[in-house]
Amino acid sequence: MNDTDKYKNYIQNNIINPLERLMNDDNRQDISCGHTGGYVPKDSVYKSVLHTMMEPYYKLYLYGDTQLCRPNMESIRWQMKRAIDDDNLFGQWASEQDLLKSAECWGDNMKRIDETKRIQQYFHILEALLQSDCQQDWKEMSTRLSGLLHKSAVYSDYKTDEVLCVLHAFTMIMQQAWTKEKKAENLDLLGKQWMFMKYYYSVMTRHIVGVKYTSFVDVSKTVMKSSQSFLPHLHIYYCGLMDCADELDLDRKHRNQLDKVILKMQDVIGRTEPSEMLYELCDTLFPEDFQRMLREHRPKTYQEMEDENRQKDELIRQMDEQKKHLQDELDRTKDVLQTMIMSAIPIDEVDAELMKYPPTMAWELLRELNNSTVLNGIAVWRNAYPALLEKYRGLLVGSMNQQKELTEAMKAVVERPTNSYNYAPGAVHDDNRRQIMLGEERMKLLQQKQLVNE
Repeated sequence: MNDTDKYKNYIQNNIINPLERLMNDDNRQDISCGHTGGYVPKDSVYKSVLHTMMEPYYKLYLYGDTQLCRPNMESIRWQMKRAIDDDNLFGQWASEQDLLKSAECWGDNMKRIDETKRIQQYFHILEALLQSDCQQDWKEMSTRLSGLLHKSAVYSDYKTDEVLCVLHAFTMIMQQAWTKEKKAENLDLLGKQWMFMKYYYSVMTRHIVGVKYTSFVDVSKTVMKSSQSFLPHLHIYYCGLMDCADELDLDRKHRNQLDKVILKMQDVIGRTEPSEMLYELCDTLFPEDFQRMLREHRPKTYQEMEDENRQKDELIRQMDEQKKHLQDELDRTKDVLQTMIMSAIPIDEVDAELMKYPPTMAWELLRELNNSTVLNGIAVWRNAYPALLEKYRGLLVGSMNQQKELTEAMKAVVERPTNSYNYAPGAVHDDNRRQIMLGEERMKLLQQKQLVNE
């Protein structure tokens, strides 16, 4: 017996025969798959023979054939994994297969028998594709899948739609510039969180996948009460729901029901510490929408609202203290000026003291002084007040105009077109676009700023 025959006998006795027994026995889940006939070196010849003999079973596995892919197929899966791990040609073979058709076949398989765990078996196939370096046009495939999934009830069966969603997620993961290990980690996270993620896919694709419900009201109620593990991620579903609520074309009754569910969901989210564990994955699956939805729709938690309220209270307290401090300073300054006037100190010196203060404060002091009944009884003050009032009114208006001009000048600089910098593609230059300012304009702006500071 030559080496090739030895390999064939070994593979037949230790891999294919046990697999056939598992396929032909519906009742026994754990048939012994021990080695018989000794061991053979798993060299390139062995792997080539293994691939040839296993290819028909790979096809059954990849395309969800009910002969092999059925409920309680865990032992079958491990036997397939054992062969795939030793077969260095599996990835090349899988690269030539129609993965979209594979997903449709798996959806058809799951539609025949209601088996909630079957979707996890499909995840194991995707794991094998990843680990074996299967190469496909992932971007083109994800675009096709996205187009299909955003058409309401394409396949008219929620199981097929669910498998297509999983495949879409896989294609998005495979497009990332990550290591194989990180891709595997994200695929594993997707599988572990799929019970929640399928509801998220439902709101993102605008039609329900993976469950028999026909109403987003029922789906949303289920998300809230399904599992405690959902609660830290509930805000993610909520953002998707809020983003699509106006597109669901609900009648008044169902719209009112959905509004009530949304209010309850807001309350639950407010009392739950949000988790960011799925953020990177969700951003990978929906890169154009996920972050935007979080910004626009995520409700604040009670803790965040309490923090904001504390910050507001602290700001109000600081403002009150500052206001009191300024008022105390204003009162002290007014008393000094009033004493100067009552002591017959020349008005010019009072005017010089007022000029030390910003126009707004000087104007306020001047009016406060004029409210004094004592000063109104002094002729020198009564005679000088109109001219002082006119002077400081002019200073105040001038200050306000300077501030307005400064603001407009700053705005003009910020909004100035920068197309005078035309960099050649690939060229390396210092980016001076933010520094564009003509010398004359720059001097004018600095002068305005100096006047305001004075």
